[in-house]
Amino acid sequence: MSASALLEVSDLVVNFHSRRERRAGKPNAVDGVSFALRPDETLAIVGESGSGKTTVARCVVGLQAPQEGVIRYDGAAIGPVSKRSPATRRAIQMVFQDPAASLNPRMTVRSIISETWRTHPSVAPDGRAWDAAIEELLADVGLDPGVADRRAAALSGGQCQRVSIARALSLRPRLLVCDEAVSALDVSVQSQILRLLAGLRAARGLAILFITHDLGVVRQIADRVAVMHRGGLVETATADDLFDRPGHPYTKKLLEAALDLEGA
Repeated sequence: MSASALLEVSDLVVNFHSRRERRAGKPNAVDGVSFALRPDETLAIVGESGSGKTTVARCVVGLQAPQEGVIRYDGAAIGPVSKRSPATRRAIQMVFQDPAASLNPRMTVRSIISETWRTHPSVAPDGRAWDAAIEELLADVGLDPGVADRRAAALSGGQCQRVSIARALSLRPRLLVCDEAVSALDVSVQSQILRLLAGLRAARGLAILFITHDLGVVRQIADRVAVMHRGGLVETATADDLFDRPGHPYTKKLLEAALDLEGA
């Protein structure tokens, strides 16, 4: 493993097909994917629907077990979430695509965040400091303290996503995995959430693995970009190099399609 890598994924393979389908040559959902993520960067994995990018994200957070390959966090191999230490489960947090669906609509924001501390008491605030800590988390994600006593069902999509981010931050993670975290939001709200994530990364020293199909989003947030196509990784480059000098034909097609949409 690279000494500078916080996360390293090596030769990852995931196949959802039956044994008979595999013998018939059905392709893998993820086929030999490898990449590394430094503690101080945002890596975007981009590709169209079905490319395997979300499956990679689920493997990283432990929600999907690969058939082959190794995932290392901070130098140690990690498996599914049920086999991870509490410290590793806390350190790698996911922000999901649908902000409303990822929160219990009947719970208040205060209860949603408090629940994480009850599950992981080692990172809970001391004594009676929970309310103050919740207000601080909400301020960090751009929400008024009064939101704490509102139910998730009463919040907008953008507010729900900010609460989801606050819930993740409550566990003091080192790595955020964002799976299409802005795709369900209006364009203006998308920009706000992207700026928020960039600010949090700088302020808290986070690494971010950002899964998206939207190259416009990539340019706003990513240091490096990994392009997936049909389960494989076809190109990895800095964001500037990828946009200015794409090397793979599939990457060029993605960029051309994005330009066509911008010009429409």
